[in-house]
Formats: sequence, structure tokens, C-alpha cells
Amino acid sequence: MAGGRGGDAAGRRAGDAPRALPRAPLARRPRWPHPSPARGPPLAVSGGRAGRGRRRRREGRPLSLAAHERRLLERYLDELYAWNTRINLTRVPREQAWDRHVGEALELLATVPPAPGTRLVDVGSGAGVPGLPIAVVRPDLEVILCDSDRGRTEFLAHVVDLIGLRGVGVAWVRAEDLGRTEGAREAFDAAVSRATAPPPALCELCLPLLRVGGTMAALVSDAPAASAACAHAATVCGGGTPAAPAPGVLAVVKERPTPERYPRRPGIPARRPLL
Repeated sequence: MAGGRGGDAAGRRAGDAPRALPRAPLARRPRWPHPSPARGPPLAVSGGRAGRGRRRRREGRPLSLAAHERRLLERYLDELYAWNTRINLTRVPREQAWDRHVGEALELLATVPPAPGTRLVDVGSGAGVPGLPIAVVRPDLEVILCDSDRGRTEFLAHVVDLIGLRGVGVAWVRAEDLGRTEGAREAFDAAVSRATAPPPALCELCLPLLRVGGTMAALVSDAPAASAACAHAATVCGGGTPAAPAPGVLAVVKERPTPERYPRRPGIPARRPLL
């Protein structure tokens, strides 16, 4: 569902103001940043590298990570599957978790690497992919994990506290509402997501959050097809021509301010996509 996996099952109403979760001190209240000064694209698209990384993971070779990063990510996965017995966070079997949750997030990071200090929002973060693994390996970034499901944001806040991630915020909010929130609209350098919504809806959810020059980067099953499907939506919402820098990565650079009417009301981007 648009704005987060699981929709509003925990009772969040359309139009409610964004709510931060107080349970984890390190998952501080999101400090919606002012637009960054122009400094060039925060994400540099580099083709080819991610495709090679995907082949390495299918062959079972380990990703190159520092020992402390691997420990934090394993702790995250252990906690994810412990919580998954109580709330629906993932359908991925535990034996595939490293490749699907960590590997795909780092594939996105390798394909579209952020500049130091990038302000990044993970739209519909769900179980924390791709934003949480990105935050682990890039502590220089300012990361906001947002989702419309209360239980999932409680899980995210818990993990952020548990593994000691600083500079990471958690917000219980629909992406459509966040895109109309003063201080969040057109305030981020980068927006990332994994399968939060169909490609046209994804553009409508992510692009309003980006400053001009910022980049949307999403994990999708077929990036060339996704880029073709969302070309109109990207243009309408201020983006340039969608690109497929890797088979599973869709990227759109924001070229113009998003018209005031977008994003539309919660649920509309997915039900009536811009085609």
C-alpha cells in the first residue's frame, strides 16, 4: 500500500500529522531539514557494479563489510525474525535474509552512492530495507525511516536503539502526508524504497520529498520495465527521465519543483496512478 507496507492497519488516519516514536532515545524525533544548498547530485548513478554484486551473492560469496558492520547487521536480522513471530514484518525465509535484506540494500547503495552528509528518507521502510542497512554502513548520512504502520515503526525504533544508530530517525506517517509536511517537502537529498508501491505511485510519493537535484532510488524487480512505466509520473512530479542503472534499481533525478497538487490524498497515488 502506498506510504508503507501494511497500510493503516494500526489505526493511522489519512491526514494525521507525522508522529515520531518516543520509545527509543536514539530514534530521535525527525528533524525535518531545510532544503540543502545546491551542491550537485547527492547520489551518483554508476551502472554495472550492482549487477556484478548480485551475481556474487547468488554464488554465495560474502559481501565486503567491516567486522563491526557485519555484527550490527546480523543483530538486526536476529531481531527482525524474533519480532516477525509477533507482527508481519517479512515473508523472506531466514536463510535468505542476508541476501534479500542486506544484500539488496547494499546493491542499491553501490549503484547509487550518496555523497557524505546526504539527508535520506526511506519511504515505506517496513522491515527497514533498504534504509537501515544503508545507515549501518554509512553512519555519515542523516536517515529517516518512515512507514504508515505503527507496529513496524515500533520495530524500527527498537532496532535503532538496540544497535546504537545515531543520526537515524523513525517516523510513523504516510508518505502522502509527509510530502505535504512543512520542512519535509522538498527537503531531502535522496529518497529510497523497496516495493512500496507501483513505479508511477512511487514517483508521486518520493519526488515531492526531494529538493531539486535530489535522487529517488528504488529496488524493483525489473528496472527497465519500471522506468518505462513511470516516465509520465516522473515528469509530472518534477523528475527527469527514469533510468535503470542496474537490473533491479530504478533511479530518477529531480529536475523541477513538484507541483503543489502532488502528492494526492492518501491512497490515491496507488489507486489512480499517473500513467
